[in-house]
Amino acid sequence: MTMRTLLYEGRDDVYIDAYYPETAARPLPAVVICPGGGYFLVGSTEGRPVSDKFTEAGYAAFILHYTVGTEAAFGPGGFKDFAPAQDLDAAMRLLHAKAYAFGVDPGRISVIGFSAGGHLCAAWAFSGAFKEAGLRTKAIILSYPMRGGTDGDVIGSDGVDFDITRMQYTDDPAAKNTPTFLWHARDDQIVPFDTSEKLSARFSAEGIPHTFFVCEHGIHARPFYAPEWFFKAMEWLAAFG
Repeated sequence: MTMRTLLYEGRDDVYIDAYYPETAARPLPAVVICPGGGYFLVGSTEGRPVSDKFTEAGYAAFILHYTVGTEAAFGPGGFKDFAPAQDLDAAMRLLHAKAYAFGVDPGRISVIGFSAGGHLCAAWAFSGAFKEAGLRTKAIILSYPMRGGTDGDVIGSDGVDFDITRMQYTDDPAAKNTPTFLWHARDDQIVPFDTSEKLSARFSAEGIPHTFFVCEHGIHARPFYAPEWFFKAMEWLAAFG
């Protein structure tokens, strides 16, 4: 049974769907899943299939349905005015504020994003636009993240402010110490592999602890075509307790 929670009163298009292991003692470690879709839509192939893997591993899994379409357009105000990132911030604040009700351990909530959702997670965590973002997530998993305004046919206009490989990174020590797992397939036909190469280099330059896992083959928006990333990511997460 899905538990759906709206993030804003009067809006039924922005919400989290919660999934839980069949038998597990609470409070649970948790993950917030941000599917891709180029900010045109919230894709299904990176939603429930991913939540099922996490619940099988003993996690509570929350799929974020964030703002898409023209309301998700990149604006002049930078990430602080970017509606999808505001939605992720609202979801994380809600899970922390009502951790007991959701059955989760507030100190063990991670985020994972795919393509546009990966761009969204990186923007939320590292842009410095969202206060205490680094304190609200235990770890971050970025799956073939979209670069941002320079990726071509996506909602919004080109702009360095939305390019996660070039943006001004936060000076928040908590964010800069947030462990990050980045993975990408070399033959991704939608988001170029060099996006993650550049992002990894930027993380190194900024002192952000991260692991960059490379899959030789993959299909964009089909994350379990190359399932090895998931097992590596789970081993990586286990190292943090």
